[in-house]
Amino acid sequence: MERLILFDIDGTLTRTQNGYLPFNEAILETFGFAGDIRTVVPDGNTDPLIVKDIFAKANIPIDVDDVGWRQFSANLCASYGQHVGRATTSVRPLPGARELLQALSLRDDFTASVVTGNFEASAMVKLTAAGLDDYLIRGAYASDSEHRPDLPAIAKRRWEEWTGRTLAPDRCVIVGDTPKDLDCARANRMKCVLVGTGRYPVEELQYWRPDACLADLSDTDEVVGLLARL
Repeated sequence: MERLILFDIDGTLTRTQNGYLPFNEAILETFGFAGDIRTVVPDGNTDPLIVKDIFAKANIPIDVDDVGWRQFSANLCASYGQHVGRATTSVRPLPGARELLQALSLRDDFTASVVTGNFEASAMVKLTAAGLDDYLIRGAYASDSEHRPDLPAIAKRRWEEWTGRTLAPDRCVIVGDTPKDLDCARANRMKCVLVGTGRYPVEELQYWRPDACLADLSDTDEVVGLLARL
């Protein structure tokens, strides 16, 4: 039975070191404001909502249209590329992430994709830097909607357009590291696996009662078996 596995990126598949450098640089270049992502908790939010939180924290009003967000996305992508190229920012796969994606890519009953709060362009910079981009089809991103619950349906629709087949929502599994990933899954009648590789420990994630909870993705056989049973 076919399943679409929708992975979050940050804290689930990858860990970024010094990611605040390109993000803050893009804010300054786009909006002329020295905002700092370290003043907010970004986990589970989309990039536009993170920017709005930063401005709200500084008590500065902000009103950005689509053109402004496209400019911010372009600046963010460029900044990430430059910092990764200079090794001032690094993006690495979390334990088991690459092995899991490799294993899923060898099976006919799984397709791996992403649902992420990153803009698509910067998401691709991160996935490429971590060596994961070849295993994931196009999913859904902050460039599609700043409201994260909108994204799983967009990713499912893209899979359906790509394959020419339909897929029931309960054949989709969101894999993330925050309660907001679970909220997205529930809003779209999808399954959810939470992993304790982000800000939230496994014990706290279990409180939210996802369909399954794992410490990490390091046991490939265990994770593939779990996804097959959901």
